[in-house]
Amino acid sequence: MAAAPRVNLRLARLALLAVLSLAPAAVAAPSGEFLPLSEVRPGLRGQARTVVRGTTVETFDVEVLAIVPGAGPSGDLLLVRASGPLIRRTGGIAAGMSGSPVFVGGRLLGAIGFGWSFADHTVGLVTPIEAMLRALPATRGHAPDPAPARPLRRLARPVVLDDRVFTEIAFPADASAARRLPPHVLPALPVARPLLLSAAGTRAAQLLRDELAPLGLVTVEGATGAAGDARPPLVPGSAVGVQLARGDLNAVSIGTLTYRRGDALVAFGHPFLNRGPASFLLTPAVIHDVVRSTAFPFKVGSAGAAVGTVTEDRRAGIGGRIGPLPPMVGVRVQVTDRDRGRTTRLGTQVVRDRTLGPLLVLASAMSAVDRALDRVGEGTARVRLALRGRGLDGPVVRENAFYHGRDIGSAALLELPEALRLLFANEFVATGPVDVTVEVEVEAGRQTATITDAAGVPPRVRRGEALPVRITLRPFQGDAVVRTVELVVPDGFPLGGATVVVRAGGRPTPEQGLPALLLAEPVEPPAPSAAAQLARFAERDRNTDLVVELVPGAARAPAVAADAPEQGARSRSITPWVVRGRIAVPVVVDPR
Repeated sequence: MAAAPRVNLRLARLALLAVLSLAPAAVAAPSGEFLPLSEVRPGLRGQARTVVRGTTVETFDVEVLAIVPGAGPSGDLLLVRASGPLIRRTGGIAAGMSGSPVFVGGRLLGAIGFGWSFADHTVGLVTPIEAMLRALPATRGHAPDPAPARPLRRLARPVVLDDRVFTEIAFPADASAARRLPPHVLPALPVARPLLLSAAGTRAAQLLRDELAPLGLVTVEGATGAAGDARPPLVPGSAVGVQLARGDLNAVSIGTLTYRRGDALVAFGHPFLNRGPASFLLTPAVIHDVVRSTAFPFKVGSAGAAVGTVTEDRRAGIGGRIGPLPPMVGVRVQVTDRDRGRTTRLGTQVVRDRTLGPLLVLASAMSAVDRALDRVGEGTARVRLALRGRGLDGPVVRENAFYHGRDIGSAALLELPEALRLLFANEFVATGPVDVTVEVEVEAGRQTATITDAAGVPPRVRRGEALPVRITLRPFQGDAVVRTVELVVPDGFPLGGATVVVRAGGRPTPEQGLPALLLAEPVEPPAPSAAAQLARFAERDRNTDLVVELVPGAARAPAVAADAPEQGARSRSITPWVVRGRIAVPVVVDPR
């Protein structure tokens, strides 16, 4: 048996590095520009290019240890060892180096795409350039992605890891599956890519962490910012960013540009989210430093000027183009703390993505509310939401008020997830979200009132008669207030037993958290059209409404829509309080 190269790293999970790119216009490469996989042999040496500080491209040495056929998500991979002064400074291959181009004799071999976590960070995997070029927009459809990686692939040469000889490599689904592999099989588990966040706030960052983890993204707080209008030259080895949110909230994943031809480029050497066709913001990046870590070193950097669009998110990398920018959704949040007389205004742009967009809008609003209030506790909030999108007749505006005894900041945003579902994933029309405005006024006091009595209702009424209802409301720690409402019994109302329902207009506080509400099923009956659906959202009962209804039969649960009950009568009036409570009074309806 040939001597096995000693890699000396523990059994660990395979780490997908954070990457970024832009898809070039498919132009045939000059002969000899690329080093084909057929010419690659173990022992081959070359140099990789990347940025570890500022925007200066530096190099480090790379040696091919083995060829792993069909192992990666896009086909063959090359097991390599990185070395040199740069690698000693960074502690090894770092997240953000994915996409770092590897050149041998002046020809492009591929890009650093993977590494091992909790292991020897000088060892990684290179994605061949042949596979990455499939992310070029003009070649899509002419060079289809290969079949997914097979469960087990034999190594071209055995590899020694922790004094154990491995002859095969596998990509198990999880750690449990990895433990069931035979002892000669090297388990390689993908590790999530870092998404660098700035100004997210603790709870907004937690929201993004929980919801993005299943997509393979690990959020790193305080690890990025905005580098203003920085426009460093974009060449192979330059740092680039895939930006999902830009402004007062920043969310960016940083990687390295692999190959550029004209205004088109590819990067990463692995997928970002594997969305296929994509529409993410492309930026250059300024690297502040590399954070050393036993789990996995990672770059800390800031996004520069928006310069183009990531249009392809494929298994071997991402592709895009410098030039036109993708459509973004504007998010404007204004929060007034009435107790302190202070107003905070924040603005962010987020990607127009059906899954990521609503989540980023919600995180942006939550971050703004928490920053403005600087507390978590009791309060009353008055909220105005305004949505605009192409395909809508005009802005959709919803106003409401909320009270919560423990967390008014979250309670103030309870209707925002539903609004975002209507805007980003409307079942009737492709809305093309344009912007979302959230205006919140908060005070620490409790502005609520409870329905305590409904009197004056006669036991028997006739069709066509006025039905008086005298309602008593008791504001919190205040004097009782009496309101009288008259309902007219419709001529066609069913004879016999009926119920007068006096209730608060709002809904119970949902048990789900805000993220779960993004996916919650609507509670209203199906709407006949987009216009009806949006009007119902804007005009339905509010938490400050006092609702009086006459309904046939025994008392029932409160209506959920703003429409009058069938065959009944209804009155709705606005109060200065968040109303609570419900009283049902039985009556008998006689003929006229």
